[in-house]
Amino acid sequence: MMKKSFLLCVVLFMTIAVKAQLTVDNFAQRINDQSGMATNITVRDPNGDRCALIKVYAPQVDGFSFYGGVTSGFLTTETHGNEIWVFAPASAQSITISHALFGRIEYEYPVALGKGSTYELLLNVGSGRFVNINSTGTTEARVTIDGKYVGVTPIYNHYMPYGKYQVVAEKDRFEGRTEIEVVQKKKGDVNQQSFNIQMIDQTPHYGDVTVTVNDPNAEIFYQGERVGAGNWKSMLKEGTHEVTTRKADCDDAVTIFTVKPQTQNDITADAPVPHTGNIQIFTRPRNVVATYDGTNTVDLTETNVLPVGTHQFEISRKGYVTSYPNILVRHNETTVDTIALEPINYVKEKWAFYFGVGYTLSSLSGLTTYAGAVWNHIDAQLSYTLGLSKSKKAYMYTNVFGEGHDLKSVNDYKMNAFAFRVGYQIRLIPRVGITPQVGVMAQTLSSNLINGTTKYADGAKATSLTLGAKILGVPAHRVYVFLTPELAIPISKDDTFDKAAKAGDFSAGGFSVSLGVLLNFGK
Repeated sequence: MMKKSFLLCVVLFMTIAVKAQLTVDNFAQRINDQSGMATNITVRDPNGDRCALIKVYAPQVDGFSFYGGVTSGFLTTETHGNEIWVFAPASAQSITISHALFGRIEYEYPVALGKGSTYELLLNVGSGRFVNINSTGTTEARVTIDGKYVGVTPIYNHYMPYGKYQVVAEKDRFEGRTEIEVVQKKKGDVNQQSFNIQMIDQTPHYGDVTVTVNDPNAEIFYQGERVGAGNWKSMLKEGTHEVTTRKADCDDAVTIFTVKPQTQNDITADAPVPHTGNIQIFTRPRNVVATYDGTNTVDLTETNVLPVGTHQFEISRKGYVTSYPNILVRHNETTVDTIALEPINYVKEKWAFYFGVGYTLSSLSGLTTYAGAVWNHIDAQLSYTLGLSKSKKAYMYTNVFGEGHDLKSVNDYKMNAFAFRVGYQIRLIPRVGITPQVGVMAQTLSSNLINGTTKYADGAKATSLTLGAKILGVPAHRVYVFLTPELAIPISKDDTFDKAAKAGDFSAGGFSVSLGVLLNFGK
């Protein structure tokens, strides 16, 4: 059935094409039209002079060819709206116009063409007539013919097949409606039919309208034209109207509403419907907490429908490093992805840097600060201990120690220490680790004079080799508490350091214990 209908349409079209006959309804110079003299018009004849410009009006602008003779050949043409601009040499006396469907005509110009002059030519294909449409009461009225928009008044040289038509003209609150009939030209008639539409003020039949869309970025279209975004205010005639809302990556939404005259009509238009796609995200481990775009929760054990575009997810589970993947959702497609969460390494052994503070218990205790770094289990650490506890009073005599000799001075001592240690970090269980360490420590005495005239052994130095282990516990991610038992073995010291240590009852080496807190950053 469809094939028969198609063949019938083809036969009917070919019949009309055969019967079509090209004629020129009118050829005249447009005295006030200076288009042919415009500076951007560069078409010249073989002598270098400006060509005449012929504005051709026809039922369509496609498919026509214009031949100016042996000297000129096929003429240069341009399309401007519903006009075909043809550039012909001023010396030309005729033109041949051809079309595959409408036929061919050889036309002799009724007047000599002027260089740079502008003319109009009404080309009829034999099935209708050129008409002019104007409006009374207001100009630039929007005109529709049988519901199809054709322009604003005044409209000239509009080609229409023979028949009856409903014409509507509208501007602001003025409206005109009439039926016109395009008839064949009779002998003595003018070339073009002219119609005038009487515009009538329809204000009593209009109401104020405010259209609002919940999405402020949604564009609003009325009668095919964009009128606003998010909201639109206008006056519309009573009756039924419709607006279309549009937005990128969304389906258009159409809202039909009724306007009541002489009142405020508040309309909420449907927002464009976002395009969506599906996502299936498999996680390891499976049960996680997930959100996307900040606050939108999502259950990743199910297939989810999301708006198209790139969404940032936050996927977390206790004991694992939170993941923030960006996932692209495509229209009407299912995006499948797998996200493996990495268990949190509470004891950082791949790489990390840390710093902290502790207290060192030894023969002369003090406050210790730490800074260090870990790379592939190797832990390099610097520390500085500020001595806080004091030694016993050290009595210094002129010759030897003991009573019966002259007392030279009485001092007590604090000991500061700078140390460098290297160790190998081992994770025992997820939150406990141990780092055997070896290092070197430089110790310096700070003397406080109690009696006498000399700060004996102030600044005296000793160097010790250290052997120990740093035991780590991780109560919270990136927070270490530590305990470091250590043995210091003196390898060198000043004589004054040795004498002060014996008199003050302390030692350069020996056993010590440090405990404190470290903050670490790494993985």
